[in-house]
Amino acid sequence: MWRSARVALLAIGVLTLFGCASAEQEWVRPGAGRVVRVAVLPFENQTTSLRAGQAAGDLLVSQLLATGAISVMDPSEVADLLRRENLDPADPGRLPSAQRVGRLLQVSHVLYGAVTEYRYKPGFSETPAVGMTARLVDVASGEVVWTASHARIGSPWFREDGLARVAQQMAHDMAAHLTFALGDARAR
Repeated sequence: MWRSARVALLAIGVLTLFGCASAEQEWVRPGAGRVVRVAVLPFENQTTSLRAGQAAGDLLVSQLLATGAISVMDPSEVADLLRRENLDPADPGRLPSAQRVGRLLQVSHVLYGAVTEYRYKPGFSETPAVGMTARLVDVASGEVVWTASHARIGSPWFREDGLARVAQQMAHDMAAHLTFALGDARAR
C-alpha cells in the first residue's frame, strides 16, 4: 500500500514538473541607453492562427504600459502614421527598416518580432504552445539593443492553461526583462 502511494505521489510530482515547460533566451547590448519612447509594431504571424501576431503585439503593449517604466506610443497612432506613408501595418514583413519606421514615428526605439507558434498540441490532453521572438532597435544607431526568444507550453493538468494565458504570461516576462534592463529605474 505504501509503495503504491509513493508511486502515485511521484507520478503527480513528475506531471507537475513537466506540465508547464518553457525556454527563454534574452540579451541586452552592453551600454545600451534607456528607452525614452517605444513604438511596438504588429508582430509577424508565422503561424496558421489568424491574428496571432496582432495579439502578441497588443499583449506586449499592455504589459509594457503596466510597468510604467517605458513610454509606449499608442498602437492606433502607429498604424495611422504608417498608413499615411502608404505602409501596411498589417504586413510587418513588408515594412521598411525599424530605424526608418522609428524616424517616421519620432520614437527612440522600435519593438518588433514574430509569433512562431500559437496552437494546441494534440495528445492525451491538448496542450497550449506559444513561441515568440522580439527585437528592440535603437532608432539613432539602427542597432538591435535587446532581443528575446520565448517558447512556452502550458499545462493541461490541474490548471487548465489556454493559449491566451500562456501568451499573456510570456508577454509579461518579456516586458519585465526589457523594462528592468532598459526602462526608467525611477518608475520601478
